[in-house]
Order: sequence, then C-alpha cells, then structure tokens
Amino acid sequence: MDNAKADRPCRRTALVARELARYNIDIAALSETRLPGEGQLSERGGGYTFYWSGRSEEERREAGVGFAIKSHIASKLANLPRGLNDRLMTLKLPLGQNKNVTIISAYAPTMTNPQETKDKFYEELDCLISAIPKADKVIILGDLNARLGQDCQTWNGAIGQHGVGKCNSNGLLLLKLCSLYELLITNTLFRLPMRKRTSWMHPRSKHWHLIDFVITRKRDRQDVKVTKAMCGAECWTDHRLIVSKVKLRILPKRRPQGQKTCKRLDTAKLKQEETATRLASDLHSKLKDLHIGEASVEDDWSTLKKTVYTTAFQHLGSTKRRNQDWFDENDAQISSLLAEKHRLHRLTMNDPASNGKKAAFKNIRRECQQRLRKMQEDWLSKKADEIQSFADRKDSKRFYDAIRALYGPQRSSSFPLLSADGRTLITDRAKILERWAEHFEAVLNRPSTINNEAISRLPQIPVNEELDALPSLCETTKAITQMSSGKAPGLDGIPAEVYKSGGPALTQKLTDIF
Repeated sequence: MDNAKADRPCRRTALVARELARYNIDIAALSETRLPGEGQLSERGGGYTFYWSGRSEEERREAGVGFAIKSHIASKLANLPRGLNDRLMTLKLPLGQNKNVTIISAYAPTMTNPQETKDKFYEELDCLISAIPKADKVIILGDLNARLGQDCQTWNGAIGQHGVGKCNSNGLLLLKLCSLYELLITNTLFRLPMRKRTSWMHPRSKHWHLIDFVITRKRDRQDVKVTKAMCGAECWTDHRLIVSKVKLRILPKRRPQGQKTCKRLDTAKLKQEETATRLASDLHSKLKDLHIGEASVEDDWSTLKKTVYTTAFQHLGSTKRRNQDWFDENDAQISSLLAEKHRLHRLTMNDPASNGKKAAFKNIRRECQQRLRKMQEDWLSKKADEIQSFADRKDSKRFYDAIRALYGPQRSSSFPLLSADGRTLITDRAKILERWAEHFEAVLNRPSTINNEAISRLPQIPVNEELDALPSLCETTKAITQMSSGKAPGLDGIPAEVYKSGGPALTQKLTDIF
C-alpha cells in the first residue's frame, strides 16, 4: 500500500507506532492491514513490533489483521501471535497459576459481503473461542462492522446501558455469539460523551456509529477500567482509536538464573589514538600486580577477565543504538509537522461543522505527505553518496551496514516447507518447526557403519610432539593479530579490538594463562 499514488504517506507503520506511543498503548489490534501472508516488522524508532496475517500475494487482499506490540513486551513473549486467516489472529499471554489470556484480533466482513462470508467468519470465531479453556481470560479486539443498538434488556449481560444507534444484521450475529459464550461488550458499559463512544462516521449520512469493539468475558468485567474512543489519534484512517485500560498482570518469560550479560563496549572509540593509548597504559598499571599461577586456572581467568572488562568499560563505555533510518533521523522535522497536523485534527474534531477547519486539516495532511516523501528522497540521496564512499574505500563492514539501513525495517517471516512425502506445503510456524525436527531426526540419528578392521589397517603417523609445547608470547601475539574486528564478543564481553589495543601486558597475562 506504500506507493506514490496512494493518498497516504509511506512508512505508515512508523506513523502508527508514533501514534500508539503517544497514547502509551501496550498492545494494539490492527484491522484491514492488507499485507501478504504472515510476517513481522520492527519499528525501532517507534518502539513497536508489528505482526500480521493476510492472504497470499497472488490473491486479492481486502482484509488482513495484525497486532502492534511494544518491542520490550514482544521480546518477552513465549509464543508469537498466530494467524488463522486474513480475518482472525490470536495472541496468548501467561497470567500465572496455569492461566492465560487469549487476545483475538478480528476483522469481520462488512454488510456488503455475501451472507455465506459472514456465516463463515462467525463459525471460525465460534470455533476459536470454544477451543479456549474456560478458566482463561478472553479479549476480542477489532473492527467487527456491526451495530449493536441500545436494547440492553433483551441482550442483558451482552451489552451495557450506554449503547449507540440501532442494531443491524451483523450486530445480531455478534450479540448471539456474545450470549452463547457469556461475553460482554465493554464499549457500552461506561457513561461517556457520544464522541467518546463512537468510532466511525458513515461517508454518506455523516452519522457516527460504534463498529470497533473490546469484548471480554462477563465474569472479568471488573478488570476493565474504561473503554473509550480517542478522538485525537490520527493515522490517515477513517476510524477512531478505541482504547481499553485493563488490569492484567502478565508474567514475563522466565530468564536463566544467575546469568548476567555484559554491556557491549563501544570499540569505535579505539580508533582515536589517544583513547587506545590511555587504555593500554591503564591496563599495564592494573595487570602488573596480577600474579598468574598462584590460584586455579578458572580463578586466574575470572580475575583477568573482570579486570580487563571493567578497565575497558571505564575508557570506552557501552554502545548506544543509532537508528539509521530516514524516518527517525529527521525526528525533529517530522515531529513539528505532525504536531501541527494533530493540532488541526483536534480543531476539526471539536468543530466538525466548520468547512474552513476541514480544508485546513486536509491541506496540512497533503503538505505532511509531501514533506515526508521529500525527507525520504533527501536521505536516500545522502545515503547513496555515503555508500559509494564506503565502496571506494573498500570498507566492506560499513558498506553492508549502510545497505541494511537503506532497506529500512526488515520483515521476518517463516519460510514454507514441503512435508516428508513432498506433496503438502507447510506454512504454519509450529508445523514448520516439527518438520525440521523430523528432518534432523532422520538425518542425524543413524546407526554407525564404521569398520574397525579397515581403521586398524590404516598406516600410523608419528606423534607430533611440537603440539604439546607451551604457547609462546610470539604465538599469542600472532593469534590476537589474526582475530577479526567488528565481531560479537564471547561470554566474557571483551571484543577482539580490546585485546589488540591492550598492549604487551595483556598479551603476557594471556600467555601465562594459556
């Protein structure tokens, strides 16, 4: 959908992430994404990870659902969101005491769809809800394209006393499903102004309706603090953002106990000769009193490792993530023009009858789109010159880093596999993992076919006694020199650049330990 002819700016995932961050949304359900297949994308600048489920690239994509989850929450998920089709996607979160909450992102067919399409959607949603254990919590989010009305007496328990408008056929299907599973539509529980209870305006009648819902079990009503529409949220969509504050305590993914990862050192500072000289001098003064051989090898190595890392950290510090992205590199400019757009949007929402304010808002949206595209073009032109300079200097590391930054946020998705008989294409992530396990089980777990008699007939070569000699200082120096720079450090957290710049004192202590 990100193309020059569209009436929306490119990188809308970045715009959506910024808007969600503005309202401090932890988990958002997305409807009508229209993205192909299943995949995920991380907007580092915005701080959100997007997951989606849709039809294949060959099919016409009119629906599509997904989730936008704060990246620090997404990194702790035990299981990734799972897409059933282009209208339903689920996310399972642990709550403790062997209980979970299943969040469903749903996008129901509109009134113009055939009745068979609607019935199929509600059958699939029915099967999905029935498969969830009764002890677990359920939250259904999304655009369900249904009008529920205000008949809280007939549908007692399914809707509250603050419904909107009249019920239609899609609303009857949703209310029947809610009554069957004792679900409650939380949008109708709270006494709010009409603008806080509606989510979409009909393009012809100009009447506001409630068609986006937050639905949970009736027994979990006390968990929902409020559900309301946020009129100030604006992401080039004709729907208002529906926000629900829910009291949930999600258990984080269990971490291995007793393991503490070291912060990554900023080795780029070693390119400054003064910094490298100070580091070598400081290491020399601290290592000269360190005696190797008086304790066990493990204790000697632990002491040396701690001394080297703490000294290097004092001089180099930790790395700071720099996002090489056109959207976030121009953050000040983007913020100013988006702030103006938000201001005019609020004025339009407060006075919807004013044609002048509507025209001003449309003009700023158009200007915003044009400036965003110009920012991207300027950044791409500057990046092209930078990449060419890296290529001319034969700096392959920076060259490929710049190439990766040029492509923006990377989509990561699982690759389909053929089944063992070669007839069925497997696309489900869990089944793909099972297929890989089955493959390696068959390939690696085979009986040995070694012939001991053939081995005994092999000519024996003399033992190379030189390999048993103690390593010399010269050999250690040569090994350190041959280490590749720019690689990830090991468990000690000390990169190769520190060993190269550590000076003769560090090389001597390493030789003693070896």
